[in-house]
Amino acid sequence: MKLPFIALTLALASHSPAQEPTLLSSWTNSLGIKLVPIPAGEFQMGSPPSEEGRGKDEDQVTVTISKPFLMMESEVTQAQWEKIMGTTIQEQIDSKVGPIGRGAKLVAKASALGPSQPMSFVNWADANAFCLKLTKLEKESGTLPPDLSYQLPTEAQWEYACRAGTTTVFHFGNTLSAEQANFYGKKPYGIEKEGLYREKTTPVKSFSANPWGLYDMHGNLYEWCADWYADQASGGLDPRGPDTGDGRIIRGGTWNRVANSCRSAYRYSSGPESRSYNIGFRIILQKS
Repeated sequence: MKLPFIALTLALASHSPAQEPTLLSSWTNSLGIKLVPIPAGEFQMGSPPSEEGRGKDEDQVTVTISKPFLMMESEVTQAQWEKIMGTTIQEQIDSKVGPIGRGAKLVAKASALGPSQPMSFVNWADANAFCLKLTKLEKESGTLPPDLSYQLPTEAQWEYACRAGTTTVFHFGNTLSAEQANFYGKKPYGIEKEGLYREKTTPVKSFSANPWGLYDMHGNLYEWCADWYADQASGGLDPRGPDTGDGRIIRGGTWNRVANSCRSAYRYSSGPESRSYNIGFRIILQKS
């Protein structure tokens, strides 16, 4: 059942201001979305030349993330989308059918339905609209300080959070099996034994989290990032992609692609108008 806007507003208003986020510790917002702290720090973005399956767009650069932020522990679920945006995944498909990019035909059917399944069939603008609406509702209710807002992560923030201090191919290590993540399990990474191909998304948090408490950073759904795609990622202080481009960054691999595309350094993009059964998103909370 959809939650009326008035009821949602009242629910937000009842949230105690004493529970405002600090960006330094885990926080559960008024929607019940849990976000975990990502500390400031420095890391090597990209992959070394020796990494099997690396792309030519993965040259390593040193990146400094200057400010801490909070990141949603899982991908946005279908229930969370419906509660904030007021549409079901099927209504998204029926009313906003659009291309999935790269010349592929649109598959107008969700791989799996359920409140804890990750939300797909949202394009880049849809994901940003979710961030804007949630920010607006929580600021109006007084549960979110005026200097904070929900956003999509930059590509650098995404990879930094995915790695969580690790330098291996995946935050699990240098191999990936279907027991660790949801992808095309018949094509694992670093091992020969084929695994299960589930042929659909799995409920969020079905697999182990990384060291910083983030789930499904490898597999399940590609995730939108804020940046336009560039042939190489930028290094330096809090880098962002180019001002314009043809595709927006998507990261993390997905349920119907091989393990190689789930690597921490793997870069891919899709047209920002794309709505697909294998692209979703997660949000961050940071200084506006």
